[in-house]
Amino acid sequence: MMKKFIYSILAVSTFSISVSFAKESTIRQYPYVYKSIRAMGMGGAYTAVGGRTDAVFYNPATLMNMPERKFEITAITPALSAGSNVIDFINDMKDAFDVGDLNRDGDTGDDQLKYVNNVLAKYRGDNMHLNLSNWTSVGGNNGKMAFAVGGLINARLDAMSHQGFGENGFLEINAEFIGGGVGGLAYKVNPELYIGAGLKLLHRESLMNNFTAKGIVENQDRLDNYIQKDLRKSGNALGVDLGTFYRFDKYVKHGEELKPAVGLTVQNIGDLNFKNAGKIPMTINFGVSINPTLPYVGRTIVAFDYVDLFNNYKQDKDIGKRIRIGTEINPYQHRLLAIFLRVGLYQGYPTFGTDLKLLFLNFSYATYAEEVGAYAGQIRDRRHMFMFSMGW
Repeated sequence: MMKKFIYSILAVSTFSISVSFAKESTIRQYPYVYKSIRAMGMGGAYTAVGGRTDAVFYNPATLMNMPERKFEITAITPALSAGSNVIDFINDMKDAFDVGDLNRDGDTGDDQLKYVNNVLAKYRGDNMHLNLSNWTSVGGNNGKMAFAVGGLINARLDAMSHQGFGENGFLEINAEFIGGGVGGLAYKVNPELYIGAGLKLLHRESLMNNFTAKGIVENQDRLDNYIQKDLRKSGNALGVDLGTFYRFDKYVKHGEELKPAVGLTVQNIGDLNFKNAGKIPMTINFGVSINPTLPYVGRTIVAFDYVDLFNNYKQDKDIGKRIRIGTEINPYQHRLLAIFLRVGLYQGYPTFGTDLKLLFLNFSYATYAEEVGAYAGQIRDRRHMFMFSMGW
């Protein structure tokens, strides 16, 4: 029964993997639609950066930072993100299911259940995270206006084991699938000021539940229906974002060398409301950046973001969880090969990322730690992101 339950969860999560959390949830990460691997490598500080089609998820005005007179086309962009403990958990669970009839009573079920319980106890209080996404898009910049449009698929699963007593049960699941179309348009008002708007039309399947032994036993003969029909929720939502980006080179000393800028965006105006499947609240995010060109490392970006200025995220009001700091350097740039390196601080934890571009192929990696507790520094969940893309 336990094995069937685990398999049912994984099977359903593939298609209905929620970022909307109930008050009793102990997994307190902030909700999101999509995380850019570039942004996460540089600490999530992207509001005053952009320059690629993924800017529509952070600040549509920064689409104007895309190279002029060029199109950006990303045809295949599968990205996988996993917690550092996931592989160990899967291997341990596999070993538990492979346990034979150790007590020689003619039944392997009781032995497997014992070892599964031992695995859950080993990882008790640890969040296990999996995320699979794909952002296929096209964008361009004609010098006066810039655009990006694409299709998004994002599936996420977060799970945490508990003591097994009380309302938290023995396994907490927060999972979702989000898919749909996303687009953005930016306009250059003058050389210093850009404005932009984004539109998201999305469908969401969500599953959030604390599984108890009693609930599993009561529904053991209909686990698939219990999970898919009773617990899974679905809904559609239309989201609107507005953003602005302002260069203030001429107002600061060495402005021409530093290229300072500030960005402000209002995301999900009026909330991204998926009805039964929950909602992602409206947030106002602020960012600053500088873009000097340094000897030996080439073009450099240093950025700082503060997200959710008015504490619309209901998980907490912690300041540390809302701060992002990062930098990107481009130590080698050639027509055939380009290398980017990124470091940062996300919610108080270090991040690192890199891009290797070879012709139209791009290999990307980033690692960051998500705070799933109520304040920065409480419960760190270290994650690794990998992405392969083909683009022009």
